[in-house]
Amino acid sequence: MNVDGATIDSAPHDNHVIVTVTGEIDVFNAARLMGLVEAAVPTEAHGAVLDLTAVGFLDSTAIRKLFALTARLSERRQHVHVVTPEGSTVLRTLELVEFARAAPMHDSLKEALEALG
Repeated sequence: MNVDGATIDSAPHDNHVIVTVTGEIDVFNAARLMGLVEAAVPTEAHGAVLDLTAVGFLDSTAIRKLFALTARLSERRQHVHVVTPEGSTVLRTLELVEFARAAPMHDSLKEALEALG
């Protein structure tokens, strides 16, 4: 699904859901994208992997929405893991705001799925 310069795809994986975002997440699309991510994770899923490998930019609105998303899914007792490859701009941005306090971050999708079990 295309949302103002970004796309979102989701796929089930065992008891989890992999949600892949591509493009840029900013003030124009962050609320809608994070709403779609949350909707893609059914309540019966044990958790989700949010793959941001192909995201090139996050603004402050996107960061706030990511924190809120992880909090809401945690309230539903669902684990969230985020994929942000080493050296990416998105990883550096999330490190600056200490996002790892909200959700574990991984270099690869394989690593995130292994961590979820």
